[in-house]
Amino acid sequence: MDARFTAEQDEIRRALRELLRRRCGPEESRRAVDTPAGYDPALWTALAEQLGLPGLALPEAYGGVGCSVTELALACEETGRVLAATPLLSTAVLVAPLVLALGTDAQRADLLPRIAAGTLTAALAVPPGTALALTGDNRDDWAGGGRAGGVQARPVPGAGGGAAPGRPLAGTASEGLGSAQAGRTDVPLAGAAPGGSGAASAGRSAAAAVERRTAAPLAGTTPGAPGTAPAGRSTAPAAQQPQTAAQQPRTAAQQPPADVSGPCADRWRLYGQVDQVLDGHSADLLLVAAHAGGFARSRTLLFLVAGDAPGLVRTRQRALDATRPQARVQLRDVEAELLGDDDGADVLGVLARTGDSAAGVLACEAVGAADRVLEMTVEYVKQREQFGRPVGSFQAVKHRLADVYVQLQAARSAAYFAAWAAVHDERRIGGLALAQALEALRTAAAEGIQLHGGIGFTWEHEAQLYFKRATADELFFGPAHRLRAHAADAARLFERAEVSV
Repeated sequence: MDARFTAEQDEIRRALRELLRRRCGPEESRRAVDTPAGYDPALWTALAEQLGLPGLALPEAYGGVGCSVTELALACEETGRVLAATPLLSTAVLVAPLVLALGTDAQRADLLPRIAAGTLTAALAVPPGTALALTGDNRDDWAGGGRAGGVQARPVPGAGGGAAPGRPLAGTASEGLGSAQAGRTDVPLAGAAPGGSGAASAGRSAAAAVERRTAAPLAGTTPGAPGTAPAGRSTAPAAQQPQTAAQQPRTAAQQPPADVSGPCADRWRLYGQVDQVLDGHSADLLLVAAHAGGFARSRTLLFLVAGDAPGLVRTRQRALDATRPQARVQLRDVEAELLGDDDGADVLGVLARTGDSAAGVLACEAVGAADRVLEMTVEYVKQREQFGRPVGSFQAVKHRLADVYVQLQAARSAAYFAAWAAVHDERRIGGLALAQALEALRTAAAEGIQLHGGIGFTWEHEAQLYFKRATADELFFGPAHRLRAHAADAARLFERAEVSV
């Protein structure tokens, strides 16, 4: 690893710092977070048009700059210095890599150029710490796991063979596990073999179930129609309504296969809720992780949901760090498009890799914030006087600031290495770098508040904003001890092993 910056990297950092100095001061940031969007659209447009920041790590074929995650991390170090409220993290760091890795050619060609141009913002609707494999294995039940909770997905009829409109797949949270669809005794449980557990009639095929029906016809059918009682029985209701094509009963040959969520389904419907979605209230596009297949074929998939989709309810939540706006996203039978063309893709693996690179970016951002708050504190203790001399001249104050500086430089080295390793190394070390950077930021912000004296505790001063960023990031992406514990588990650091002497 060559720790020296290239000329291009130096120019990116210099140009971005200059732009943020002019356009993103403390007063501008406070006004931006109070807007409905939670950020300044004019600043976002300037970052996109003048510097190409949203597309910095995207290939040139999709309108990007063609750099790597390393350059994006260095850019985020500068945005972290001023706590810039922009959708850069949610759009360029979290969503764009997933679309690039899993999307079809058509999806990439449609979404990535708009993301690179800054005209499309996006949000990733997942629990960040777990789903991105930062604080634990992301193969747990965070997406629903066939149980109540999370977000459940079912295919739309005509898009790969799905369930009836408005009716959830058997085995999801909205319908009892192992039970047949209401009023349908010939449809087996999704993913279950005919006659197996959850089948409508054990030991009988769907065709036999149709032939043996003796109950009254479904509402809206006529006597003698397919799937009704045999002709000659007076089971028809007094008044009949004309049938539509969707209301026509299906014969056994027309029934969907046991697994109705096959790989050819590209249109789905989602139902569920996700809390704490970064920029979820304002994003033009949501990338939602949902559970599909019940227990029979349990898997987690990613879906594209338009920001104005019917049934989508987004509520901005009060966040500890106002520069990281969050929202609660509710999906009430919302139509969505599967990301990619294969529902057997390694979605969880891609999420873990994206989480590792995002952790490296976040570590650089935290280092930038810590560097700025230390800079402000040193400047202040040189000016504030006590007992006729600057407080910065007291040995106790010097020692405290020296400890912050040492911790900051160690965190910077770890963050830079994580940003480099995200491109050049297979080892996933982003979580460790993030843990060290968040601790450095929390320490620097806390010391900054203390050494600023009474003014450091006030709402008007900037010091409290950095402390809120440190605390909020630890709560959102995982406390430092959990980040380290997961890294130790992944490396099998504490597994028992015989030591030969």
